[in-house]
This record gives sequence, C-alpha cells and structure tokens, in this order.
Amino acid sequence: MKRIALYCRVSTDNQEKNETIENQLRDLYKVYNKTDVIKVYQDNPGSGADPDRKGLWELRKDATKKMFDVIGLWDSSRLARDLKLSLILRDEFKELGINIEVMGRESDDSDTGKIVSIIEATMDEIERNRIKRRFTSGRDRRLSEGKLIGCYPPFGYRHIRRNKEKGTDASFEINEQEAILVRKIFELYIKFESILLVAQELVKMGIKGRGKGRSEPGFMQVSSVSKILRRETYIGNHYFGKSSPCIAKFHLHKIRKHRFTGRRTNPRADWKVVNVPTIIDKETFDKAQEIMKKRAKHRRELSKYQFMCQGLIRCVRCSRNYGGKVQKSQNDYLFYRCPQAYTSNINDPPCKSRSMGAGKLDRAIWGFVSDLIQDKERIQRAVFDIKEKREKHKFSNKKSCDNLLLEKNNLKIKRKRLFDLYSESDNEISDSAKEDLKNKLKDIDEKERFFDKQILELEKELGNINNIDLLEKEIEKTRKLYNEKIHSPSYELKKFIVRKWIGEVGIQDDGSLKIKIKIPKGQIPDELPKEYIYSASPNGAENSLLLGSVLKFEESITP
Repeated sequence: MKRIALYCRVSTDNQEKNETIENQLRDLYKVYNKTDVIKVYQDNPGSGADPDRKGLWELRKDATKKMFDVIGLWDSSRLARDLKLSLILRDEFKELGINIEVMGRESDDSDTGKIVSIIEATMDEIERNRIKRRFTSGRDRRLSEGKLIGCYPPFGYRHIRRNKEKGTDASFEINEQEAILVRKIFELYIKFESILLVAQELVKMGIKGRGKGRSEPGFMQVSSVSKILRRETYIGNHYFGKSSPCIAKFHLHKIRKHRFTGRRTNPRADWKVVNVPTIIDKETFDKAQEIMKKRAKHRRELSKYQFMCQGLIRCVRCSRNYGGKVQKSQNDYLFYRCPQAYTSNINDPPCKSRSMGAGKLDRAIWGFVSDLIQDKERIQRAVFDIKEKREKHKFSNKKSCDNLLLEKNNLKIKRKRLFDLYSESDNEISDSAKEDLKNKLKDIDEKERFFDKQILELEKELGNINNIDLLEKEIEKTRKLYNEKIHSPSYELKKFIVRKWIGEVGIQDDGSLKIKIKIPKGQIPDELPKEYIYSASPNGAENSLLLGSVLKFEESITP
C-alpha cells in the first residue's frame, strides 16, 4: 500500500476565502483513497516562488523521515512557480525515493519526461510573471487616475474596500478614536519639542497604538511617533511608491522569507499621490516639521561629551547601532551600550549584548588604528590575501561575463525578430496584439537591464583584479600620508582618522572587539570643518573611497 501525502497551495487570501483549497482536495480525493492519505500539507496563502513556505517546509522535513512514498498535487504549479525551485524540489524528493504525482499521473523519469517537466515548470514561472505584470499594470493605472488601491491604512484611518457591484472605489475613512490620538501627538510634540518625551508621555497616559494583524496593541515607541509626525497623509496627501524593496545591508533575523528584506527610498518625482480626508491642519503640520528641522540641526552641533566611536559600533546580537551614554556622578562615566539593552523598542525583549566604557574602547580602537597605519607588512599581507582570492575567481568571472554578453546579444536578436514579425504583417494589428508586443518588449527590456547590471559588476571586479598592483601603490601612499599625522594628534584628528579607517566594530560577549577595516583615499585637510567632523557618516566622508572590492578584511583584538 502506497503512503500518500497531499500538498495544496493558494497564492492569495481571496483564493482562500473562495475555498480553492477545498476544491483542490475534493478533486484529489476523487483520485486517491482517504485511507491511503497520511497527511495533508497546506499553504494558504503562499507564494509559488517562496521556498520557505510553512506547509512546504513541513512536507520536506517529513520527507526526510520517510513518512510517505508519494506526493499528490492538484497541479504542478502548486508545488512551485519558479523553475529553479521546482527542479531543486523534484531532485530532492527523487533522491529520497518519493514520487511526485499530478492528479494520479506519475512523473516520467525518461529523457523525454524530464524535458516535459522542465517545460511545465518554465510555463508555471512564465504564468507567475504574467500575473505579476498584470497586477502591477493595473495598480499603476489606478494610481495614475488618483484612485486608492488596497493597502494597510495609516494610524488614524480605516480602509474601505472597493465595491465592484456598487461601482465605488476604495477609500480611507477617518477613525475618530485614533485621529484624536494623532492630534494629541502633534500637540505634545509642539509643546515638548522632543519625540522621546512624547513617547514617554503616551506611556504615562497608558495610551497604546494599534495592533497589526493578530498582534496585541503595544505602547508607541519613538520610531512610531516619528513616522506619525512626518506622514503627509494627515494633511490629505497619501503617497504610494515612496520606496522599493532591496537587499538589506544588515539583517535582524538569520532566516528570512524573502531575499529583498530592505527598503530603498525612491525619488520624490516617482511618488504617486492620492487625496484622502485630512486629520491635521497644514499650519500645525508645518510647525512640527520646522521643529524637527531645528532639532536635527541642533543634534549635529558639538557635544560636551567625547565619543570617538559613536556610530561605528554595531550590536552582534540585534544589529542595532550602539549609542554613547553618560552615567551621572562626580566624575561622569561614559560608555557605549546597545539601545535595546533597556528596551528602547518597548514591545521587544531587552538585548543582552555587552556594554563597554568609552575610554577603554576608544583607547583600544585608536591604538589599533595607529599600529595598523605604522605596520606596512600587515597591510601588504591583507592585499596579498585578497589578490590570491580574486585570481582564483578570475576565470569564472570572465566566463560568466562572456555568457551574459551572449544572452544580451540573444535578446537583441529576439527584439529584432519581434519587430520584423509585426512589421511584415499585411493585416492591421489588433489592440490585443499591440498589448502583447508591448508586454514582450517590456520583458526583454527588464532582462537587458538586469544583464547590463550584472555585466557592469563583473567588469568592475575584473578591472579591480587587473588594477590591484596600482591600487597597492595607492594604499601605501595613503598609509604614509596618515603615518605623518598620527603622532600627538588632537581629539578631532583622532576621530577623523578612526572614521576613515574603521568600517564597523563589534563588541563580542567575551569582551574582545571584532573590527572591519577599510582603506581611505584622499588628502587630510589642514583644518577640519566642525560640521564635517561630527555629522560625518560612519562609512567615511564624500571624498573617501571604500575599497571594499579590493581590500576589506577583519581583525579581532582584546582591549
């Protein structure tokens, strides 16, 4: 007797409500006996391109335990709508001796069957891209018409869904209970001129924010209050497309559902505005913005306390930036601490990362940087190690670059064929054919842009390999330049040099320091501008060059 596991999936909540899972199971039970079914795995909803779906993860875990012999699917697209993922899953289950069946039809392991399965997986991926393109096109059209699309409403509003039967569009309606709190936040901020004091006042008053999804309402933290104060929705302008997904530089979670876990701000010209009911008058909103600009300028001014590594220390547990703190006493004690050590985010547990005295850490970092600048052989060894690694990857990078150029040339040929096909047609081209041509050309353009980006990165990598000897001389020149300045420097010059040479510092649990080093490029100015010293980014100034692709290494020290 075969032990059977059924796997069902839907992509959206709407499909779940329409009982699509139940429809899949009903059809599958017509093919398989219920007594033979060991377990039913479901993802509702779950993206076909997501390898970390809960139901799929359980299916793969139980497959390693040999709990079943056959996986029954309603359609091959239910397993995956991504060619690469589909092939990985099929190979994985095949190695475990588990067959994949679509409505009782066994998979064909012959050469012809493999080709058919690849074609099916490719068609599933193409269909997914078409669905995504139709959705994006429809969304952009509605936004260009000034119509609201489905979204989670900002605090102070409730979302009224679109009603196709009545012909009404989606809209925001003011939630009076939340709107009172929004007005209160603006009133408190104009009074205190401090976001932190506003958040603390709300905690004293016992006022909580809105719980998102199934989460319970929690106290508003500083970031939530800051977002409310900056949100133009409250004066009637709700924007879409303010940011785009990207690969995050730092991650709070090791296991991530999606590759693009970060957000990149788009140019304001690309934002789409939709008019909504107002909660705050423009005069009050503008006054709050002026106060925030004034406060931001004040923060850049010179502090009475000296924290040389402010902004460079990153928590090894939660990836937040450490802040400089002061413990008031007869002799003020300065130290660095993770902001989550005492729950700056009120709704998250405290971070148990280690703190360290500012004097101890600053002395250790300055000693490390000054020793590094004076140690010519140490830097040469790092350059040599990087050079060896890059030489190993030189051939594969060149091959990848040639393959991408070939793919790009194939796209040009494909575009020319499409134009020739439509231009040689004697009959008048229908609107649907024009739309189909437009979509195909759009796909080709997207792929061409992707290939251009990949080719540019590989060419840059190959250029770095060819120019590494020249860069080695440049690095030695920079080292000598800084070596002349490190003897009896002022505090301002110390801070300047540390920020040029150190990319990031991590305080380990045992008290040791893990340091990421970067090599700067550029002259050291004779006079250091005040704003430049104290508002400079931790990654260096505008005239510095982080040679991350040529020389980037880590070292550990014990202060």
